[in-house]
Amino acid sequence: MTSYRLLTPPDEKEEVYPYRRVWGSAVVESAILFGVTAVIYVAIQFIGLSLPDILIQPVNILLALLPALLWLIFSVWRERAATEPRRRLVVVAVITALAANAIAIPFVENVLQPERWLSLAGAVNRIVGYTFTVAVVQEILKYIVVRYLAWDDEYRVRLDSVAYTLASAIGYATVLNLNFVLANTITPDIAAMHVVDTVVVNFIGSMIVAYGLAEVRFDNPNPFLLTSMIALAALVNGVVIPFRAGLVNAGFSVDGSTPNLLFGLGLSAGSLIIVGVIVSFLFNAAERRAREAAREV
Repeated sequence: MTSYRLLTPPDEKEEVYPYRRVWGSAVVESAILFGVTAVIYVAIQFIGLSLPDILIQPVNILLALLPALLWLIFSVWRERAATEPRRRLVVVAVITALAANAIAIPFVENVLQPERWLSLAGAVNRIVGYTFTVAVVQEILKYIVVRYLAWDDEYRVRLDSVAYTLASAIGYATVLNLNFVLANTITPDIAAMHVVDTVVVNFIGSMIVAYGLAEVRFDNPNPFLLTSMIALAALVNGVVIPFRAGLVNAGFSVDGSTPNLLFGLGLSAGSLIIVGVIVSFLFNAAERRAREAAREV
């Protein structure tokens, strides 16, 4: 009996992408953080779960550290599996945290003191006030750290910018969250909500600045572009911070007397998704233009 073999062309091996997929890691980390926060809120507010007083502070500290732990697992650890890992992520996060704790946060709290003169201000004044105090100090410090630790030597592709600015955001947010839970006696649901809000605000600003850094580094060496991205990041945060606070404290609960933190959580999630989609689109468009330009050469 004659046997026939079906001749097929050899399989072409797909080119291995040598870098960690930054957006995928960010999505997983954010989803877990939001999920944990929602579970804690439901358990305490609807089921009535309560912790012994002795455990509340340790749990709050763990919640403050949770974004950094998730980042270490899904970003830093996964870098080890990449063909060309990013080398200074931890350095950027640590230096940002140290600089925030030593310079930025004391300057905002002890010198600018926005909570003393913005808490009762009107909506426009609050936006302007938070933009030129909390937000601008936060974004400039994170930019400086990334610019001088990673921008010159560690930027190889555009998404390196996202990886390093998000590392800086994690460092800054971790210090803010630790300061908050150590200075306040609060239940874990309040702590978890504050942790999410702080991380989201830092992620949003860092993603916007990441686009400016990448464009200046690879395509458009125009300092005005980078300045405008830092200003935009500060403005977006200046809008989100007071708007979320007003939404939470507006009393959208059934009896109209207690803050509804779920509205704030929804605003944080929506803000992160909207900014993330827009910035991702801009990065994809820039990479597409670069590929087209390379083919034309």
